[in-house]
Amino acid sequence: MEVLNKIFDKRIKALNILLEMTIKEYNDISQEIIRKNEFQRRRVKSSSTVYSLLKSDLLQGCVIPPIVLALSKFKTDSIEEEENEEIIKQILANKENLVILDGLQRTYTIRDLVNELDESDDKDSKEKLLKYKLRIEAYIGIDKLGILYRMLTLNTGQTPMSIRHQIEILYSDYLVEDLGEIKFITEADDNRPTKFGEYKFKDIVEGFNSYLERDYLTIDRFDILDNIKSLEKLSKENQDKDLFLAYVNTYHCLSKLFVDAAKDWEFVDDQGNRLTGQPFGKTVEKIFSKSQVMTGFGSAIGKLIDFELIDSIDEVLVEAKKIDLSNLDSSLGNLTLKLDNVRTLAKKIGNDQRMFFHFLFRELFDRKGDAYLDFNASIEEAYKSYERKTQ
Repeated sequence: MEVLNKIFDKRIKALNILLEMTIKEYNDISQEIIRKNEFQRRRVKSSSTVYSLLKSDLLQGCVIPPIVLALSKFKTDSIEEEENEEIIKQILANKENLVILDGLQRTYTIRDLVNELDESDDKDSKEKLLKYKLRIEAYIGIDKLGILYRMLTLNTGQTPMSIRHQIEILYSDYLVEDLGEIKFITEADDNRPTKFGEYKFKDIVEGFNSYLERDYLTIDRFDILDNIKSLEKLSKENQDKDLFLAYVNTYHCLSKLFVDAAKDWEFVDDQGNRLTGQPFGKTVEKIFSKSQVMTGFGSAIGKLIDFELIDSIDEVLVEAKKIDLSNLDSSLGNLTLKLDNVRTLAKKIGNDQRMFFHFLFRELFDRKGDAYLDFNASIEEAYKSYERKTQ
């Protein structure tokens, strides 16, 4: 492995290096990347002819476009001054922390070809292949927002990768980190949240995506300019903190505030209101474990920041402690009935519920609004806004 060139990227404040390495070296590194990062195991189904052609080209020593990697963990802040040997040493020591920004399908094709040659016992072809050189571009010392920015700009002309998928890749390290009483559950776990503090990772990612996009809908968007504009708006917020962790902690602490205040509340239709179906959530824990609430919360807080009605997501926790939760049992019953009404009116139930919660959290934390920090009043105002929007 050899460093050919180094340029500091002032836009994302990371060192961009051009590496040359053999296919053998990259095949070894990529094994760690894919093994440690489950979200990079997904493959795009495409014409087998395309990949067969690439395999044939590789066997002939074709120089393919550079594969782009990113490494956020680096031992020093003075990365521009590091010697080439030290940079290579750090890359090899942190193989499991590398992320493929561009070239995932090329990586799979290289790995497939090496495995096929192993099985065929064609030692001569394999030895030649492993000695051929690849160009690798790597961003060293890059933060998560910088990785997301580069992912967006690198993948515009290829099979589009949704923002949600990119966020899953970026924040998958939190699946193994100790976050106290917060625990993420993946689809691979084949489990559902069973106690407070457990969240589906997919739902949390959707909530954070709604915060980034300021949009409660979970539709994947591929408009590169819109996404970059969203990142530009976030650049002020991203100073010296991890926005994903800030979103998760804020949402969890807000949930805990309601759970503690509600004690053992459970919806019971003792007044003969006759819901049209099952309640949205029988307990506060069930309500706050749903993605509709997470996305509504995320988009609402994002909008309030854009409108300069709150300064940052950190302010939500301070304000949340002032919420009027008197007569909370009655308010939660009212919330359940309003959500049942939404069900009867909705064309797309999930989207309409997200819209309702978006309005609810905007009313709750809008310091210029009449329902500011009044939970029951926010429910009423949110339902009026929902009716105006849909009728």
